Amino acid sequence: MRYIGNKTRLLPFIRGTLRRLGIAPGVAHDAFAGTAAVGRALKLDGWRVLSSDVMTYSYVLQRAYVVASRTPSFADLAAADPAVRQALGRRRASANTAGRHRLEAVGDYLARELEPETGFVTGHFAPAGGRMYFTDDNARRIDAVRAALHRWRTGGLISDEAYYLLLAALLEGADRVANTAGVYAAWMKRWQPNALRPLTITPEPPVRGALGASANLADAAAVARQAGPIDLLYLDPPYNGRQYAGYYHVPELIARGWFDVPPTLRGKTGLPVEAPGHQRSPWCSSRTVGRELKELLAATGARHVLVSYNSEGILPARELRDALQAASAEGRVRRFGHSYRRYRSDSDGPGRRYRGDEVREYLFYARLR
Repeated sequence: MRYIGNKTRLLPFIRGTLRRLGIAPGVAHDAFAGTAAVGRALKLDGWRVLSSDVMTYSYVLQRAYVVASRTPSFADLAAADPAVRQALGRRRASANTAGRHRLEAVGDYLARELEPETGFVTGHFAPAGGRMYFTDDNARRIDAVRAALHRWRTGGLISDEAYYLLLAALLEGADRVANTAGVYAAWMKRWQPNALRPLTITPEPPVRGALGASANLADAAAVARQAGPIDLLYLDPPYNGRQYAGYYHVPELIARGWFDVPPTLRGKTGLPVEAPGHQRSPWCSSRTVGRELKELLAATGARHVLVSYNSEGILPARELRDALQAASAEGRVRRFGHSYRRYRSDSDGPGRRYRGDEVREYLFYARLR
């Protein structure tokens, strides 16, 4: 998923720094999980991961990429739905790859064989609803898939694990065909090539690794207080004043669903009127981010803290270092640096000018206790 602050390209830097520091895998709190890329990598490395974020789409990705541990059989679904049973029957695989092929078969069925339907996404985020986030065809397919997942789950035909694996695949698939520059604050005025491609649903098999992971749709400090003593607190807080609730409201709505009480939308981009207040993060304000960091460091029971922050963060490096130093057991903070090419969701213009194409990413480390 295209995402501001996604750490996928920086995973070797993060994992290498942990090895360099000599921190053995234990229990880690990934406090700003986002797309769950770091939590997934930590699980692969043997960590038991507690992840948290205030966005529902992040919770879905956490459940699929960090918590899920077994590939679903889809036995109940196949018994109830002949079309799914036929789709599963067409995929023959060895015992070692049977789980992956079952996921692929159900994903293909959802994207290609399920009858498209006009629903919430078509009525609000496609030309039929006056917006150009998705083509009408892809919007109708997204509507059909989201309705099927809701129907299967509430009907007891799939497990929670299967539900989140498939819903995460829908979020990823919808983002691949979204007519945006990477965020949903606006759509492109002309259809981009990716937006004209058909929707695909490609579920990822569960990650093998340490068991006992948990996902939390909650504030980082609240999760930290509940977690008690752990080994590592990893922080990747927002870098700037752009609120994720406004930049990713479309995947957020797909993740939440609209089956009980359809949300009321407003404005050109279709922001939900009743957006949860807790999703407006004080970490996105230069006036409050320093206070939030200190509160989180006071709340955690972690032995070590590792903070990702880049050279354009709204919290000055000096203030970040001072907060870590005050919380450190030995009054010492170490900094590691890595340069990479920035992700651009838009171009330079009157209201936005990037400071070059290279961003310096930092990892700040302190031993807390």
